Amino acid sequence: MASPLDAFLSVAMGKITDNAQERRNLFWLTTASLLNGAAATLYGGELWSGFLTRTGFDIQEIGLLASMAGFASSFGLVAFMGLADRIQRRVRTYALLVALTALAPLLTVGLAYIPRVAFPLSALLVALIVVGVFQSLTLSVPIMLDYPIWARSISTGVRGKLFGITTAAYGFLGIGIGWLSANVLKNVTYPTGYAWCFLAGAVMIALRAGAYSRTRELPELAVNGASRSAFPLTAIIDVLKLKEFQWLAGPHVVRGLAMAVVGLTLPMGLEKLGLPEHIPGFAASVSTAAVVLGGATVGLVADRLGPAITTLLADILYALGMATVIMNPNPWVFLGLYFVMQFGRNIEDNSVPLGCIQTVPTEHLGAFSAARLMVLTGSGAAGAALFGFLLKNYNVTLVFGLAAVMKLLTGVWFWYVFRLKSPAPCATSGASEES
Repeated sequence: MASPLDAFLSVAMGKITDNAQERRNLFWLTTASLLNGAAATLYGGELWSGFLTRTGFDIQEIGLLASMAGFASSFGLVAFMGLADRIQRRVRTYALLVALTALAPLLTVGLAYIPRVAFPLSALLVALIVVGVFQSLTLSVPIMLDYPIWARSISTGVRGKLFGITTAAYGFLGIGIGWLSANVLKNVTYPTGYAWCFLAGAVMIALRAGAYSRTRELPELAVNGASRSAFPLTAIIDVLKLKEFQWLAGPHVVRGLAMAVVGLTLPMGLEKLGLPEHIPGFAASVSTAAVVLGGATVGLVADRLGPAITTLLADILYALGMATVIMNPNPWVFLGLYFVMQFGRNIEDNSVPLGCIQTVPTEHLGAFSAARLMVLTGSGAAGAALFGFLLKNYNVTLVFGLAAVMKLLTGVWFWYVFRLKSPAPCATSGASEES
């Protein structure tokens, strides 16, 4: 007899796949993404930028903090790369390490309440760098396991819908949470307003880990890992030999460099445009609305157009928003252009991994994902430091324009690579073969 959950999923997802376990996987991955979006809204993104700016850090210091966390993530991806395709209990490992990162917002709250007389701003910056490094290193293994788990849990013709559904779920709670947090920040004195948001974020992280742990890999999609050794040097050599990595490393470098500007947009708006200090909450709502609509767009078009065209269209929107977002001091105009930028970004964030999954052999996906994200986060870390310096010392409009040109280059480059691989055929069966 089917459980109540299976009965519900049979009705809700029966047209997507006829495999009951695959429907459950879609449900739990969607739930985990829902909670991940809530956690990222409450501890990260716009609220994190607002917290750093309100605490007193300048744009170069904010860029330095982002840079150190990014380099830590890249280091973790290199150090653990050899494990990516060798870990057998992938889901359990993923869930345990994600749960551990709930410590980061708790530590940040504790640091925020230490009086600046006893703990000056320079010491706080160092402490926050340590927290960011801890979080990045801990997440480096789950980041590598994401796509290998998905490739073994969701069949080929359903993956575009998976990215669309999970992306929409990621932003679903964030819209309301962003509006609520804006009111909290407006009515509750610093740092208590941010502390409440960060503590709620820790709870969401723990719940996300619990939801993800319910995912089960499908026996018919089982593929052994291809890593020869747990040592990073061997794994790096294996990845460097992959023609798919050689094709995709370059556009990931450019993508990471330009992506760093997104995290600096809100601090620049607060500093240069004089936006109200509670705007981070509204910006979080706008950002997560872009996530929802971006996910819906990916779900509708990715399996039909393929990742090449989807990524190119995404980066055109991304570049348009980036080139114009910092030009007008009106808060509503800023939020509208910020939406355009984030909408393009979120479509790109899903179409690029989808293209990688369809391009790279499954047995190499763990190490490839580690190498791909190492390049992305490393270039993002370098970009955060670089653009932090440029924005502090040069014309802001020209710097954002440079980043927009880089985004257009990224879209064309990914389009050129992904078009070599035709899109996966649409399918409704959960037992589709790997292409």
